[in-house]
Parts: sequence; structure tokens; C-alpha cells
Amino acid sequence: MFVGQFQYTVTKDGRLSLPAKMREVITKKYSTDEVYIVLIPGNVICIYPETEFEKLIEAIASPQMASISELTKAERDICSNAQNSKIDGSGRIVIPLDYKDKAKIDQDVLIIGARTHIELWNPSNWEWYLNNNSSGALNKLSGVR
Repeated sequence: MFVGQFQYTVTKDGRLSLPAKMREVITKKYSTDEVYIVLIPGNVICIYPETEFEKLIEAIASPQMASISELTKAERDICSNAQNSKIDGSGRIVIPLDYKDKAKIDQDVLIIGARTHIELWNPSNWEWYLNNNSSGALNKLSGVR
């Protein structure tokens, strides 16, 4: 499971070292060095181990989708904005430069654990998100009112 927050830097050519704990989850739990890098709506970059990316695509194709056109659109939106990558011997991946630009990530990047995947955020965008998108889910789960 991916958890925690890490402040890292990404190079101008898009090279990013993944935190050792997250790399270990990918290589040990999932037994792979293959990941899928996906730009999702809201211009957040997500990194999925291959297995979790496949589960995501299977979930999209589930019968709960209301129509074939919605299914097709969802698959198109996810798959067209995904690229696969390998973690190199130094623990780095290459973030596509157009994804980096759309996510407004220059040098500083906030790496967020999100259970099944990793998210890359511009630190200012993350602060805005925290201040403007509180769903109260943590309060509900913890019993706080």
C-alpha cells in the first residue's frame, strides 16, 4: 500500500527518483519495475504498478457503467493519457514532459501515497486542494463530528 507524503525534485528532462519505501512496494509487493504513468482530470499525475493499472481498467469495464458510450469514453480518457515506464537502476522514472507541464510541476514535486497508486502534485496545488476539497471522509471514518 502506498502511504505518506514526500517532497522531492524532478529534473528538467522529467527524471524523478521515487521514494525508497514506494519503490519497495512496487518491486516487492508487485514483483515488477513496470509502472503506468497517467494524467488524470485535474492535471494530477498518477503512477500505478502494472497490476493496479489493469485493475483500474477492469473496473471501468464493469457492468455498472451506464452505457457503451460511457464505457468507451472512460477507457479512452484513461488509456490515451497513460504511458508505461520502467524504474531504472537508480530508482528513477521519467515523467512525460507534457504531463509535467500540465500538472504545473517545475522542480519541486509532492509525492503522495494513495493506497493503490502514487500521485504527483505541484505543492501549491496540493495546498489548494487540501483547503478547498475537504469531504469530511476522515471525520466520518474516525467518528469525529
